[in-house]
Amino acid sequence: MQITEFSVVGLRSAVIDLRVRGKPLTFRLFPMIHIGQPQFYREVADRLRQCDLIVSEGTDAPSSTGLAIILAMRMTFQRSARTLVHQDIDHAALGVPVVWPEGLSRHNRRQRMSILSYLDLLVMTPFYVVVMAFGGRGWLLRSRFEVYDNTEVRIRLMNKTFLHDRDKELVAALTDIHEERQDRSDVIAVVYGAGHMPAVITALNAAFGYRAVGADWLTAFDAAMPYRPVD
Repeated sequence: MQITEFSVVGLRSAVIDLRVRGKPLTFRLFPMIHIGQPQFYREVADRLRQCDLIVSEGTDAPSSTGLAIILAMRMTFQRSARTLVHQDIDHAALGVPVVWPEGLSRHNRRQRMSILSYLDLLVMTPFYVVVMAFGGRGWLLRSRFEVYDNTEVRIRLMNKTFLHDRDKELVAALTDIHEERQDRSDVIAVVYGAGHMPAVITALNAAFGYRAVGADWLTAFDAAMPYRPVD
């Protein structure tokens, strides 16, 4: 199953519904991209308002990874630097209860970036500047964005064990939700980076038999954007 796709159309992310036969509960996966066009994040936010519960990554704050990428793009004069934004969904404004498996967000209130996020920003921005400088102004087109349900995800500057620990926290939260709500016709939004979705799909299928019953593609950015000049 393809989770994200990078093609002549651009970068797309599949909103995937997972269901178990005979059960009304739906897990709706929103594989997030750290950078994209503003309308991508607006569309995600609109769809989240239609859900009954949101399970989200990190905190209710801007993505430090996305901000680092955008800053590096501007510093290396990437063609799409002026047309992309970093991920920053205001969960507190959605009017839907939110679960934070990593326990980093307080009382579902909007937050500024934490000290750790600022440290991430300080480390990742120079890293991406170097990567983009060597990759040239077409860096975005040559980046690998595609994720499948069987992808072995590798995250730059992140320890593999740390990534797997975060997957376990997410799967544990989803397991608790399944046990509590499996007989209710709720829609549970899972808003995590696309790299976490293979673990979610595999774990829910193995434990409870969840399978994809539908998918809808959202465009994070279109293919023409990297060729537009920076003013």
